[in-house]
Amino acid sequence: MEPGEYYREALGLFPGGAPGALRRAFHKWGPLVVKSAKGARLKTVDGREFLDYHMAFGAILLGHTDPDVVEAAIAEASLLDLHGAGVTDVEVEYARMIVDLIPSAEKIVFTNSGSEAVLVAFRLARAYTGRTKILKFEGNYHGWHDYALINVSTPLARGKIPETDGVPGKVLETIDVLPYNDVEALEDYMDRHGEEVAAIILEPVAHSMGVVPAEPRFIKAVERLAKTHGALLILDEIVTAFRHNIHGLQEELGIRPDLTTVGKAVANGYPVAAVTGRRQILDLVTEGLVRTSGTYSAHPVAMAAGKAALEKIVKTRADLEAARRGEELANGLREILGDAGITAFVANYRSITTIYFGIEEQPRNLEDVTRIDKAMYELFNREMWHRGILYSPNPSKRIHLSTAHTREEIQAFLEAAASAAKSLTRPGEAKPVATIKTRRRK
Repeated sequence: MEPGEYYREALGLFPGGAPGALRRAFHKWGPLVVKSAKGARLKTVDGREFLDYHMAFGAILLGHTDPDVVEAAIAEASLLDLHGAGVTDVEVEYARMIVDLIPSAEKIVFTNSGSEAVLVAFRLARAYTGRTKILKFEGNYHGWHDYALINVSTPLARGKIPETDGVPGKVLETIDVLPYNDVEALEDYMDRHGEEVAAIILEPVAHSMGVVPAEPRFIKAVERLAKTHGALLILDEIVTAFRHNIHGLQEELGIRPDLTTVGKAVANGYPVAAVTGRRQILDLVTEGLVRTSGTYSAHPVAMAAGKAALEKIVKTRADLEAARRGEELANGLREILGDAGITAFVANYRSITTIYFGIEEQPRNLEDVTRIDKAMYELFNREMWHRGILYSPNPSKRIHLSTAHTREEIQAFLEAAASAAKSLTRPGEAKPVATIKTRRRK
């Protein structure tokens, strides 16, 4: 079948033509029906090839279908499918690697996704402290579940707002939201409500609004105030651990969270995430006080693939190599957009880059991000898509590098960007596009 035929059938099978809103967005410029992927390249069912700079939301650090990872997965699949009892040898070995790498990790619970890992972390924090309230920050994404999908893309100035219908009001009463990088607001809140807070959860780099790092003063205030008021600190390193630093950003930031969630690059595309942390907290699961489950959690094939991926990431220092390539791409983009006279700030954090059109300074919070020129972003993204470059059409998302992106492929991206930038500065050549619409609640 042609892509259009698959897409029409997908529309009848999946709401919007793909499982999940962020995946559906990739149909924006035409049906995207993927057939295969290798290295930094992705092919569709009709043979079209894209240079992939999306890399599965950043989960792919070694490149698609890395041969060492695939070999490990195949070998394990020939031995075991799903045991559902006890543990496996590879699960123990992989867990030991993660615990040894993450400074604050003493024990670990595996899950299938980052959303599940955060849910477990919230439950552990509430059980350990005997408190109910979780404090999060606007623009930080901690999963799709009811307790986290709040003020991710909607600034707090508009109120505490869930990003989805179907969240009970009682759930919202258990979550409070504060502005990101605002030490004064945090101090004021904790002075008034600190004794109610079970945990503060934070992304060290808020990658769900592109590239917005937490400022050092803010990070230290979060750690200090959590400790002062007896709340746990949960560091969400699902994007940052292993991709930005094999020990997580907590090592270089000099903080020691009580719990850390990891995922994405930890298994180079296989369904693995985890919550790690202090022994006394994780042992609540052992004592039977906190229930966790999941038939497919720590699946043997995913464990074997993850172990092979992490071994290779550590051995080759893939985090450092991808960072070098990401910085090269970002510097090239800055030069191209500047030469074209296009107002934009190219934000880069190692292997991840975001183009903020319409502004000239690094955003500090979600309110800053809402001021970007979304229509210009979409125009540029569309022009890149037509030139065979794939990355998210969502203006708040990001471009991801992997070690499979060679110098030649980075150059191909920059050449496409230079051509796309010229088309945007020639009147009438790039027609305006409608912004992505979302249904508003009544």
